[in-house]
Order: sequence, then C-alpha cells, then structure tokens
Amino acid sequence: MTEPAVDDVLRRWNPEGWARLHGDPPAPRVRVAAVPGSGEDELVAELGELRGASGGEDVQFVREGSAPVVLMVLEASAFVGRTELDVLEAAAQGATRVVCALTGIDRCPGWRRVLDTDVALLRRHAGRFDGTIVPVATTAAARARELGGDAGHVLRLESGIVDLLEMLRAAAAAPTTTVARSAEIARTRTMITETIDDLRADDGAALRAERTRLVQQAAAPADPGGRGRSALQRARLELLQEVAASVRSTAAAVREAVDADPMRAPELLDAAVGTLNARVSAVVVARLGESDAVPGASDTVPRRTAAPMSPTTGTIEDRLTVVLGASAGAGLGRLAALPFDALPAGHLAAVPVTVAGGVGAAWWLVRARRRLAARDRARRWVTDELTEIRADLDAWVLTRIVDAEARAAATAAAEHAARVSSLHDRVTAIDEELRRHLGERNARIEACRRDLAVLDRPTPARPGEPRVTSARPIL
Repeated sequence: MTEPAVDDVLRRWNPEGWARLHGDPPAPRVRVAAVPGSGEDELVAELGELRGASGGEDVQFVREGSAPVVLMVLEASAFVGRTELDVLEAAAQGATRVVCALTGIDRCPGWRRVLDTDVALLRRHAGRFDGTIVPVATTAAARARELGGDAGHVLRLESGIVDLLEMLRAAAAAPTTTVARSAEIARTRTMITETIDDLRADDGAALRAERTRLVQQAAAPADPGGRGRSALQRARLELLQEVAASVRSTAAAVREAVDADPMRAPELLDAAVGTLNARVSAVVVARLGESDAVPGASDTVPRRTAAPMSPTTGTIEDRLTVVLGASAGAGLGRLAALPFDALPAGHLAAVPVTVAGGVGAAWWLVRARRRLAARDRARRWVTDELTEIRADLDAWVLTRIVDAEARAAATAAAEHAARVSSLHDRVTAIDEELRRHLGERNARIEACRRDLAVLDRPTPARPGEPRVTSARPIL
C-alpha cells in the first residue's frame, strides 16, 4: 500500500494505476525477450507444459509490456552481440530481475565456450545480469515429456527446463506490491513532468501576438492615404465643371429668348436662374450627400436679387438717327414728288410728300435703332447677371465642399478615436487575461512540483519487503 500523501497524488494523476494497486494482485508476469530464431517459442511452450504438469505458483509469459522479471533467451550457436544487448536493454526497463537461458545446447557441442563468453559479456554490459545463464535442451525436454515415468523425469531434470522454471517462479514469487508501486509512481512522475513542460511552454504567446497587433493598429494614423480628402477634391473639380457647363447652357438659352423679346429679359432671366439653381443644388446634394448632416446648411442655392436693367434714354445717336432719317425721308419724298412737277401747281403737292417721307423714314430708323439698342442692352445685362450668378454658384459649391471636408474630418476623427478606445480596451483586457493566465499557470506548476516532491520523498521499506531501486541502463 502507498503512503497517504502518495496515494492522493496517484489517485488524482493516475487513477487507472491507483485502481490497479488497490485491486486484486495480478498473476506474476515474465516477459520473454529474444532475437527472432533463438528458440524462444519452443522454450516457452515447454515451460508452459511443465508449469501445468508440476503445479505450484503460476507465472504468466508475455512478449510485450512491462514485467518485474525478464527471461532473455540466447542461442548456443552464436555469441551475444549488439542486437541481443539492445533487445535486453529495451525489455529490462522497469524490471527487477533478468533470467537468461541458453537454448540449443543439444545441437551445439561447443556450447560451454559460448556460455562462458556470454557470461563475461553480460557481466560487463548488462546491469541487471546476476552472473547466471541456465543452459536448456528444449528438444530433450520435449522427449522427456513424451517418455514420461522415471526415465522422463530424469531426462527432464537433465534438460535444465526444471531449473529454469523454478528460477523464474522464485523471481516472480518476490513481493510484487513494491515493484508495482514503483512502476506506477514512475509512470505518474512522467505524467507530472510532461504536464510541467506543457505548462512552461504555454506562456500566452497567442495573446502576446494579438496584443502587439492591436497596439500597432492603435498607433496607425486615422487616414494614412488621404482617401477622404482625395474624393472631396475630385468632387470639387467635377462640381465646378458642372456649374460652368450649366451656366453656359443657361446663357445661350436666355440670349436666344432675349433676342426675340428684349423687354422680357428680367422675366426670362429669373425663370432660367431658378431652373439653374435647382439643377446645381440637385447635383451638389447628390454628389456630397444630404445637407442635414451640417447644421444650418441648405439644399438650394440662395436666390440673388438681380440688378435693374438701365432705362432707355435719348442719346446723341438717337438724335443723329432722327436727322439722318429725316434727310433720307426727305430725299425719298422728293424723288416720289418728281412726277408731280409736270402737272400745273404740282409744286404744291411735292412739299407734303417730301415731309411725309422724311417723317416716316425718321420714325422707322429710330424705331429700328431703339430695338437694336434694347437688344444689345438686354444681352449685356444678361451676361453681367449670369457672371455674378456663376460667381455666387462657385462660392456656394466651394462652401458646401468645405463643410463636407469638415464633416468628413470630424467623422474620421470620431471613428478613429472610438476605434483607438476600443483597441485600448481590448489591450487592457488582454493584459488582465495574461496576468490571470500566467498566475494560474504558475499556481499549477507549483502544485505539480509539490506532487513531484511527494513522489520523490523516500518511503521506508516495510518488514519483509525488498528495497526496490530504479532501473539502470543495460549498456
């Protein structure tokens, strides 16, 4: 039975081993080790036959796994070499006794020289070898089993199979509790050591890498590529070009309408400017977004009061036109009155015709001159007003772009601040998680070390139990 503290450690770390220690003791196990072709199968078969026939304490022969006793089968036709030593080293891990058997002595006349050489080699290289190799004639043992009776009994004794079985039974009959306990403690110690290595390797590398990545993201600028500013500058160029094109098309349409009726120039310009403002406002709102994002902004261009058109006044050109018209009309009237000169008193009719022609020509010329002057004056007035209106439109568009830039900068700054704050919160959480993880890891490592110290504490041997030492390498 184990000490109470050791028993607790075994129950927590190795419940299956603890159950094996506290259950019914298994049958003594003997592991058979040999280089293939050494006669191990025939030897184990004869040992089994003899074990069933002779009675006594039973043993179990196995080929794999750990066992307190190892039966190393050697062949009398060859000396022990590196292959045999490697097989013995692998099989004797955790064993307390190694029993060697030399088979095939009935087929090899020089087996005694091989036996002496093997004993010397095993004493020099095998740490668990006690200096004894049992020579066994497997064929003679099988012949003795067939003969039976006293002759078979004598032949069985001479074959060496009886001595080998008794030696194996004596080795397996030693108290197995201490051996089993040592094996389970060693297995549990390996489990604890591997757990400590895993805990030391788990230093939170994934959390540290995530923390480094988050810190780098938090240190990045809000808009490293200036994507928002580039988009707004492109929008500014496009909107100004749209304003220029709209003003040109409006000017052409208004001038064409004014040429037909110069007196309606203010009315025509007012209607055209309303349409122009609505179109420009729609384009700006569609390009920059809704205006309610900026307090006080408007979707439409503010209407501008047009300056009154200058009134028509008499000028020197108008008077000169009257004189020229009268002169031309008088000349035309005189030409029209020439046929009346052939008539008696025809000169009396020439005067009214001349006067009427002069007045009519003067009136027509003055009317035509005033119409042309009114058209030119209306065209100049329309051009001046559209120039002012375009300037107002450009200023309004630029103001909207500046507002959009300010809005975009404020939004980017707010988003960046929120993102940086979120990253800092995550970094703080990771730091806390790292501290908790490392604290738990260190606590678990310390608990593992305490359990190792309990397992490494020497346990005094009980009366009647042999002291078990740890297995040493065979080579």
